[in-house]
Amino acid sequence: MLVPSLMAWTLFGSLQKIIQRPTATSIVCHRILESSTPLFASSAKRPSFGQLLSSDLEFLSRMNEPSCPCCSFVGKSLFLPWGTNDVGVELVKDAGGSLLATAEDVLSPSESWQAITSARADAAKQQQPIALVDTHGHPHLERSVEYAVKGKEEEAAPNNDPTNIVVSITCAVSPIDWDNALTYACRSRHILPALGVHPWYLGDILMKDIVESNEEEIAPDEPAKIEQYLNWEWLTDLELKLSQHPNLIVGEIGLCKMARFVREFPKSQGGKATALHLQKIVFKKQMELAARWRRPVTVHCVNAHGLFKEALEEILHEARESCSKEEILDGMRSLVTKAFPPAIAMHSFTGTAHHVQEILDFERRILYPDLAETGGKRQRGKKKRQNEETDIEGDTDILFYFGFSHSVNHIMCTSEKAKRKGIEAVQTIPSDRLLVESDVHATEDVILGTAGAAAYVAQARGESLQDVAETSTRNGLRFISSLSSRPVDT
Repeated sequence: MLVPSLMAWTLFGSLQKIIQRPTATSIVCHRILESSTPLFASSAKRPSFGQLLSSDLEFLSRMNEPSCPCCSFVGKSLFLPWGTNDVGVELVKDAGGSLLATAEDVLSPSESWQAITSARADAAKQQQPIALVDTHGHPHLERSVEYAVKGKEEEAAPNNDPTNIVVSITCAVSPIDWDNALTYACRSRHILPALGVHPWYLGDILMKDIVESNEEEIAPDEPAKIEQYLNWEWLTDLELKLSQHPNLIVGEIGLCKMARFVREFPKSQGGKATALHLQKIVFKKQMELAARWRRPVTVHCVNAHGLFKEALEEILHEARESCSKEEILDGMRSLVTKAFPPAIAMHSFTGTAHHVQEILDFERRILYPDLAETGGKRQRGKKKRQNEETDIEGDTDILFYFGFSHSVNHIMCTSEKAKRKGIEAVQTIPSDRLLVESDVHATEDVILGTAGAAAYVAQARGESLQDVAETSTRNGLRFISSLSSRPVDT
């Protein structure tokens, strides 16, 4: 954990008024704003996931015409074959039972990568080139190497094998490193950038002089006064970058009661309560941007599940309050499109099985209110999930995904209680929502960190490593495919 487009359409005439501040990155990634394409007003007008990826990909290739290096992620020749089941994918099962990881023996990252590539090489049918999708990491920081053998990083796990590509997302956590992440993503067509303000780094956008000079005690229920503590230039800059980079994801954002920012916020200014309120304000602002620009988000949520649920309910309520009569008549789908990003990845998820169920129940309530009212609930209280996909007929939308990393979910969970709760959570999650993450801070560790995450998930679920690698890769590509350069008409 950091102590940290796919659809490249031309931008819209409505954004021509944005003043583009020339930086080294913006010059490299400058986009010409010419056309004025009609905006999507509701999700019903967007191509479904199944329509997008079950075609011959000609449609996809037309939409993916990158004009800057950091947005040059291409998918036409990289996507795995897609089927037509209820989530638009056909899960390809490998009979390689020998790769099954047991609870007593989690494969090491290097063993996991070797097993994955060996199984792919031995497969009878021709393999697609993507071996894994790393949906969360910070390799642009280029800090100490943790997994690769020092001095033999290239030998350990090179990412230049055209038959075993690892697609990755590098996540910035503060405006200070946004340009670094964009520049890093220019290295490869298989890297996507993500920008956000992490809950640990609110100090980077805090008006410290106001906090220190203010003698009036501020209560958490006075949001107008609390917001004066923040410098909002970063929000304008983030929206500008979203307008310039059609493959830009929003993240890492989130909520965290363990953050030093929370623990050390001045008691005279409301202490922990004020700090958490500031976190929620910043989180909601970034969710709002991601929803408007139709970009997926990657979310850090530690010891803050209640606050996270509260924020989701507030976002939904505020969207409902601002809806027009036409949008209300259009139904819940239009409201959800207006309120939420197209996909939300819970990064290195450390919540419980109960938290997983609450998040999925929230999604069911807003996406499928009729089903939520009439039943269709998954059985609770089972330590082992029923290995089910999202149990709704038809071409389903998925809002929430759950990512796991070797570094956080395996190495950092040292107590037996934490390990047990973690395994129960992994087992509860439907397989069409599982993601694997490296969550590393050096380029050399991306592959091994991601492979290690796949090994952990395989062990926790009692599944073969190859099954987990293939399933999480499809899920990761689906998460990425929710990217759009078209903002919602607000």
